[in-house]
Amino acid sequence: MARSKRIAFLAELTQGYEKVLDIGTDHGFVLSCAFEKGYIRSAIASDLREKPLNQAKRNLKKYPVSYVLSDGFLAIKEDFDLAIIAGMGAYLINDILDHAPLGKQTYLLQANEKIEILREYLMNHGFLIIDEYIIYDRFYYVILKVVRGEMILTEDDLLLGPILKTKPDVLPYYARKAHQIEKIMTHADEKRLETLKKMHKIYKSV
Repeated sequence: MARSKRIAFLAELTQGYEKVLDIGTDHGFVLSCAFEKGYIRSAIASDLREKPLNQAKRNLKKYPVSYVLSDGFLAIKEDFDLAIIAGMGAYLINDILDHAPLGKQTYLLQANEKIEILREYLMNHGFLIIDEYIIYDRFYYVILKVVRGEMILTEDDLLLGPILKTKPDVLPYYARKAHQIEKIMTHADEKRLETLKKMHKIYKSV
């Protein structure tokens, strides 16, 4: 059973892919859920640290999984159809994607913060967003489905998401973001305030 809505949703998005690579697998919960539901046939569990990778081995022992101690993609030698990079900051995801293979793989990306930084990176480094999702699990999480390709994003797209902004269930998320910015604006310096006002206007314009 999935430990959270976020994990269950990420697992659901693995449907249709033969081999899934989970970078920063931690305890292997996403892969475990995907196997339990019959979504995937095989997987690669990868983590930078040995302790969480060993925990993943215990949780995934009955499934066809290979385990790789790796800093992002650097030690990944096997082919895969889908890579999951979730539960990290945008800057770390960007660093990991610097070493992503140049192929037809799909990527599921979920940054815990600064999603606009991730979108800007993708635009500037040869990635194309093909879908975006929002899930509420005590907090709002935005998940991007990405492939290699080209795209041009406006300032509005970077904040709102080029696809996410077309989905009606996203409106409470935008309202939450606008409210958070309002609170930050009360103690921001003058330079930061101008940026926050622009962001606030974009979120309120939807």
